[in-house]
Amino acid sequence: MIVVGGGPAGSTTAALCAARGLTVALIEHKMFPRHKVCGDVINPNCWPVLERAGVADKIRSLPHQRLSGALFTTPSGTAIDVPVHNVSALVAIRRSLFDACLLDHARACGVRVFDAETVHAITATRIVVTGKARYLARRGIVGADGRLSMVARAAGLTAHAVTSNGHVAFQAHFPSPPAMDDRVQLHLFPGGYCGVVRVASGCVNLCLVVDRETATTNGDVKALLARTLWWNPRLCELGIRPEPLEPVHSAHPLTRRMNTPCGDGVWLVGDALRVVEPFTGQGILFALRTAELATESIDAGGDYAQAVQRLYRRSGRTNQLLRRLMYHWRVANAAAAVLTRWPAARRWLAANVLAV
Repeated sequence: MIVVGGGPAGSTTAALCAARGLTVALIEHKMFPRHKVCGDVINPNCWPVLERAGVADKIRSLPHQRLSGALFTTPSGTAIDVPVHNVSALVAIRRSLFDACLLDHARACGVRVFDAETVHAITATRIVVTGKARYLARRGIVGADGRLSMVARAAGLTAHAVTSNGHVAFQAHFPSPPAMDDRVQLHLFPGGYCGVVRVASGCVNLCLVVDRETATTNGDVKALLARTLWWNPRLCELGIRPEPLEPVHSAHPLTRRMNTPCGDGVWLVGDALRVVEPFTGQGILFALRTAELATESIDAGGDYAQAVQRLYRRSGRTNQLLRRLMYHWRVANAAAAVLTRWPAARRWLAANVLAV
């Protein structure tokens, strides 16, 4: 079995397959640890999967920040506070550390890892061609190579009508302002939103999501940040200095419809299968769960396509509903006013966004 891609979906699939006695090779085009555009928040529903994979204790030993809840704000200044009762379940961990830990765990499970090796082609006879070697995938191939998956294209599994929302994410770590607390914060503004969370002492992760026109006309992250601060007073109050601690990275598209999950000895997992809007915090969860489902299909012949349809059905609808609110700030203002007076709605928000 050959897994292409060493992120959470690929590493977990490889480790689970190896634990079932399969011979697994993993090909990753970068050297870990490496930066990844992400909000750095681990969804509480990830922990049962990490436990089943035998890596939860290793993840808990990484430097992390426990989070007490979430804060949602609108341009009008309305704020919705969603507390978390189990503070050990919702944590922030740098993705560079999280992903490296999962890849190391795959190695420990017996997976042969070939890093800094880029896949250039996959033949009809399941030969994976890289710049260094050719590998025969006797059992099959798992595509875990992200939103622009080469495996999906080579296997003819890409969606015929590819859709994306035209928004771009910019992410980097910044010095933590004194006003930053231990909540994950999501601040809306016209045309996008900004997520902020403390990931370590003196450091916050900041993600900006804006439409492509705004991204191209503002020129740099300082201009983008200045625009978001001006539109959202609660974000402005944090006093974040627009001086990133490392180069700013970007990601596009932020949503993409589901590719065909599998076919002819090829399985797609994680973002190679489908990309969902990141603000629901479920990207890593979907990566881990599709890894489990793919492993079951590879080893025991389960119906992977049907299983992933069930996985995405409820969360996908919730994601779509919330996305419409996020990008229509006047509607979001009205919804926020209702949520502040409706405890049951706040519990729904916690269940569907924070999964607590």
